[in-house]
Amino acid sequence: MLKRIFYILSVLVLGAGPLCAMQSDTYLIDTPTAEVLALRDFGLRTRFFSGGGVLTYFDFTVINRLSIGASFTVEHLIGENDEDLKLLVPALQLKYRFYDGSEVLPAFALGFDNQGFYYDHDKDEYKQKAKGLYFAATKEIFTPGLIFNPGLNVTVDDFELDKLAGFASLAYNIKDAVNLMFEWDNIHNFKDSRLNAGGRIYITEYFALDFAVRNFNGKAERIAQLKYTCSL
Repeated sequence: MLKRIFYILSVLVLGAGPLCAMQSDTYLIDTPTAEVLALRDFGLRTRFFSGGGVLTYFDFTVINRLSIGASFTVEHLIGENDEDLKLLVPALQLKYRFYDGSEVLPAFALGFDNQGFYYDHDKDEYKQKAKGLYFAATKEIFTPGLIFNPGLNVTVDDFELDKLAGFASLAYNIKDAVNLMFEWDNIHNFKDSRLNAGGRIYITEYFALDFAVRNFNGKAERIAQLKYTCSL
């Protein structure tokens, strides 16, 4: 089943080549950057995670510098199990890049994301809270292709503000072929923070495949993710 889904999505994405262009890394694994898609670009990320779940993000730049998106989670979609399919309540994503940066200063963006992880049906809440309201910066440092993305966020439970946290990521782009990613997320206290690492393989200019390990300093989870961007 998983191979079939990968095959279908790959054919659809590769077949859309003439309409697509080189994508911006607006998100790495779990942390945002200050990048936004170009005007009238449409982005899609499909994540396959533990328990046969699929999380899909849709992202569209409606006006210059402002993107709006939504995400949908379907549990028990992949694999052979006796569990019923469960579609969780969709989540909202917004991002506004208000400064493009300079030789000295990074680019800055404000955003909102209420997509959480690991839904607890008994408590009717996510175990890992959503990023919530966040401030992100992006700057190339030290050597070409090495990008630093620090940020602050106030996590949310549904739409209610929860706690102040931070995040930071490094991404190293190797000749637009591979992007190595490392994240330190949910920096509220060391115990609850999460370390993520992975690689993004650019199969074409518009289509990428991610492999990553989330929370490898705790209860590790391996994920795979498809990502593409098209100009409409």
